[in-house]
Amino acid sequence: MSPRLRRLEHGARVLVEMLPPGTQRRLRALAGRPGVRQVPLDALDAELATVARLFAISEDAARAHLAGFELTPPVDRPADPFSAEYERWTWELYAAISGRHGYSIEHEASPFDLPGALARPFPYSTGSAAVVGEDLEGRAYVLRALGSGRAPGGPLVSAGARGAGVLPPARVVEFGPGWGNLTVDLLATGYTVTAVEVDPGFCELLSSRAPAGAELEIRQADMLSYAPDEPAAAAIFFESFHHCADHRRLLRQLHGVVAPGGVVLFAGEPVQAMPYPWGPRLDGLSLWSTRTYGWLELGFAPGYFEEALRRTGWVADRYPSRSNPKADVFVARRAPRVTGRLPA
Repeated sequence: MSPRLRRLEHGARVLVEMLPPGTQRRLRALAGRPGVRQVPLDALDAELATVARLFAISEDAARAHLAGFELTPPVDRPADPFSAEYERWTWELYAAISGRHGYSIEHEASPFDLPGALARPFPYSTGSAAVVGEDLEGRAYVLRALGSGRAPGGPLVSAGARGAGVLPPARVVEFGPGWGNLTVDLLATGYTVTAVEVDPGFCELLSSRAPAGAELEIRQADMLSYAPDEPAAAAIFFESFHHCADHRRLLRQLHGVVAPGGVVLFAGEPVQAMPYPWGPRLDGLSLWSTRTYGWLELGFAPGYFEEALRRTGWVADRYPSRSNPKADVFVARRAPRVTGRLPA
């Protein structure tokens, strides 16, 4: 296939992914690719039992099965995604999917063996070259977007789009670093990093993985409770923002985290076609994570995410990759003339 045809195919795929999920399924059915199965909530545990058996055999086989189904979307949701009624509806949906009475930040814990994680942290521990390669590409995209004054590239990037242009040894705040792979990349590149991590096990892992002499501060704190000593040049979320229990409150608080002229990077976040503006994701992998561990796996429709940024005083350029959802970065800057109290 020629480069021009590949670009056209990618553009068409991205446009399809921007359509409502029901319309996507109808288009794929017409093309002879009906897509994922929809399963009701009462059949979810049976599906996940199959996944558990597959994970014991092969990471790739389990993920392939997870990619083959989604939960049947709920109906009768409130109309206003910025309302308290909508938030109540969201937490009721989380409770139904997770099988728990309610959400707690304690659900975000990730049990692991420290010596094993030091030798082979996730995603290397999966033994899947595909999973590792996808993660490496995503982290590379974050670094390109952070350090370059230009957009990382891609056919959907506008001509005037800018990268963050934040260079070492600038200080960056990384929220929810988890296994610390991007943290290690940032430190090795020469950045000064404040890592905000709620899980004490991950904090210990980060401390052990940091290169000798690296400028790393570890703050064990929830994203919403973190209070910086001084503003940073950038804040980074890599697959972590969607775990926040009050994302609009966090967006408002970020004005105190980054300095004037600073940026916020949202990388690998699920800003995608949704059957509703925002809420728990219904794909197999998200269902597995929520039902098994209780993790909060929110997703955001593109229009809603842009409006949430606008209402909290941010504007963003988006840099999507051709094929990898982890290599998808929003670089947000303060909106011009943001003064006074920000709306909810």
